Amino acid sequence: MRLPPPALWGRFLKRRLPTSLWGRSLLIIVLPVLLMQVAVTWAFFDAHWQTVTARLSDGLAGDIAWAAESYLDDPTPENLALIAARAERSMQLSIAFREGDVLPSDRRRGVIGAIDRTLDAALRERLDQAYWFDTTRYPAYVDVQLQLPQGVLRVIAPRERAVATQAHIFVLWLFLATVLLMSVAILFIRNQVRAIERLADAAESFGRGESPRFKPHGAREVRAAAVAFIDMRQRIQRYIEQRTALLASVSHDLRTPLTRLRLELALSEPTKRTAAMQRDLDEMEHMIDEYLAFARGEAGEAAEPR
Repeated sequence: MRLPPPALWGRFLKRRLPTSLWGRSLLIIVLPVLLMQVAVTWAFFDAHWQTVTARLSDGLAGDIAWAAESYLDDPTPENLALIAARAERSMQLSIAFREGDVLPSDRRRGVIGAIDRTLDAALRERLDQAYWFDTTRYPAYVDVQLQLPQGVLRVIAPRERAVATQAHIFVLWLFLATVLLMSVAILFIRNQVRAIERLADAAESFGRGESPRFKPHGAREVRAAAVAFIDMRQRIQRYIEQRTALLASVSHDLRTPLTRLRLELALSEPTKRTAAMQRDLDEMEHMIDEYLAFARGEAGEAAEPR
């Protein structure tokens, strides 16, 4: 199977990634934090939790093997009572013997398969007898049963003897710390993105001829860009005002000679040439009126409040 070229992968990712600054900033924050959390959780479960659980399960399997071997050496009720008392006092194990009974045929396994696999490997290594165990029936205990010639030896052990039960606390603290840090980071990055968005809105409004009130805020670089935008807007507005004033002045000054020419044409004898000159004067006056209207329009835009 031939893989697509790297350039195609780049275009594919570019289309799928967020296009907004807020989305990309959020991705820059969230993606490394999630990867770090997955890596830390994986390393914890692989290097710590499974190792501790394996050692606990191995110790429990050794205690159960001791109880079975001690009972097989002297399979009497008195010896069983002595073994049960010692196991209860020193190992927190509850031992009972069901004479003539056999192991259950059903297999009950928990949601986390690593617990059952680890305990099964420890019991298989330590015990010579057939065994059966259940880690789901009792929330705080583990039920282990051994098949002996006289019946079934049942051992009830606390769950912390076989499993590192505090793992969920580590995961919970890791999750809460991640959520807290991500919330703070998202709050800060949102403020920075909002400053850039306001600068973009101000530039767009100025492009439409408006002059909204705008105050620089945000990071130092964003403030510098905002100050540069305000200076640019002021220079452009001064240029518009100067050009408008120039057009108004020129248009006004042209009216005086046009008025004199119109008066001289009115006093002269009407001819074809004077009629053509009158039409030219009307056209020039119309053009001057348009310039004046344009100048008044630009002056009105420039006079809007900032």
